[in-house]
Amino acid sequence: MNVFLDTNILYEDYFFDNKSPKKILEYARNGVINLYMSEIVRLELRWQFQKEIEAKNRELSKVIKDSKRLKIETEITLLDLNSQLEKFDRFYSRLEHIDNFTIVHYKNEYLPDIVDRAIYRKKPFTEEKTELKDALIWKSYSDFVESNQLEDCILLTNNTSDFCPKKDKSKIHPDLLADTEKFSVINSSFEFLKTKSPILESPIVQFQAYMNQLDFNDDLVKELIIENFDKEIEKEVHKKIENLSPNDILNSDYWYDGYVSGSDVEILDCEDVEYEILADNALVSGKVYVACETECYQYNAARDHGEETFTYINDQTIIFEIFFNFDMRENEECSEFEITDLDINEVN
Repeated sequence: MNVFLDTNILYEDYFFDNKSPKKILEYARNGVINLYMSEIVRLELRWQFQKEIEAKNRELSKVIKDSKRLKIETEITLLDLNSQLEKFDRFYSRLEHIDNFTIVHYKNEYLPDIVDRAIYRKKPFTEEKTELKDALIWKSYSDFVESNQLEDCILLTNNTSDFCPKKDKSKIHPDLLADTEKFSVINSSFEFLKTKSPILESPIVQFQAYMNQLDFNDDLVKELIIENFDKEIEKEVHKKIENLSPNDILNSDYWYDGYVSGSDVEILDCEDVEYEILADNALVSGKVYVACETECYQYNAARDHGEETFTYINDQTIIFEIFFNFDMRENEECSEFEITDLDINEVN
């Protein structure tokens, strides 16, 4: 789910402190949604924040003046505007390090289209007002969505007069559909949580978010198998080897019966790993290649009294190809390992 923020959603809540915006940001931190903010939105929020600090300083200046007149011996100082703006910038710089939070930048080439919209009063412009910032926000979002081929996109805004038709505040205005048809509209962060939280907090979505944050690949699955199932694999490989005869792995034919003995097992590589989300867990599957050193013995039918019943012939390294699946939960908790096929792949 891709959620795009308009400035009014964070009005006077510059640091996502209020309950609903805080929860939305938490969804992004946890990888449940992708959250996007136009550079224009960030700059407008910064300007609003600056104006608020300046307004508070004007109030403080009056208090300082009145305190002197009233002989009140309490130290009152003005807010340091630069340090407050630095705090704002640090916060949004940290947000950009969240994998699922993105600042969407505008492009200079948007200007000719925006000028055309302004002249002919195409949305988000109207006869009554000319909102350049709204045009830039929309243009940057629509271009980003189309360029990255995103689906399931939500514009989170209560500026319905500029972005929506009068009769339906959940849809994009027809004038804007030429840019993209991929947006639906939700008018408040509270409404977003009310309608989307049951979906976003379902076990399947939550676990998919967890899997998205993993670097799920062949190497990861190999490490999980080594950490959790190496003994099970060794047991099954040795069981397979117990049923082999030297004729199964050596090129020469032997007249007499014999057996093969296996030693340590080494897990070499994983391939073709994939997973399927079931609920609050995933079914991981693939194939793993395993090496085992073996020794081959032949029945000694012509042995003298006191000689061994079986004599050593040769040693071989057998590479097994094993198809597997297992369950994985959060924190890489793995269980229910199953081997669906085990065959000799190579003999060296």
